[in-house]
Amino acid sequence: MGKMLGGDEEKDPDAAKKEEERQEALRQEEEERKAKYAKMEAEREVMRQGIRDKVGIWLSERTE
Repeated sequence: MGKMLGGDEEKDPDAAKKEEERQEALRQEEEERKAKYAKMEAEREVMRQGIRDKVGIWLSERTE
């Protein structure tokens, strides 16, 4: 009957280790996600700059 009142007596002894591993996996996934989106944004910026260059050339030829 004492166990029912305690509630915390039957916790998994490896629970802290499992939680730490889970947190580390989440951190790693977050870092990978950020790296992926940073790479995608860099590629987009290259495309944007190419468009800016083309439009700039077109505008300068048009105004001459």
